[in-house]
Amino acid sequence: MTPSYLASEIIWIAYLRGDIKGKKVVDLGCGTGKLCSGISLLGGYCICVDIDEESLKMAKHFFEKESLIKNSDFLNADIKYLQIRSDTVIQNPPFGVVNRGIDLLFLSKALEIADTIYTIHKSNEKTRKMILDIGKERGFKVEIL
Repeated sequence: MTPSYLASEIIWIAYLRGDIKGKKVVDLGCGTGKLCSGISLLGGYCICVDIDEESLKMAKHFFEKESLIKNSDFLNADIKYLQIRSDTVIQNPPFGVVNRGIDLLFLSKALEIADTIYTIHKSNEKTRKMILDIGKERGFKVEIL
């Protein structure tokens, strides 16, 4: 689960850079929708994608309760098979500690579906280098915050 302070910081940075308001934003592995709720509040149209149907139900219930539903959609899907395009991806994928390499699957899918990606990963030198290398191989400008 994304800590609130981190969710708000990454969303605010994306907003200030013009990557949220009026944009189609996807949150891969959205869980209960914390990132998407902030995106919707700041004028983005957010698609919550998760393989866990119960998490999506909780997210949708929260969005309905907070009147955010008009700026969002909910998609129960395995990201391996996801065929979608968006302006921006904002995600906090699983770190790949339990399921080795799953974080790279999320990163790869994000790079496939959007031109701008904000992604949270376990921070160490090896991971940072891997993210830089993967992004550059695919022609992305990579900045680690």
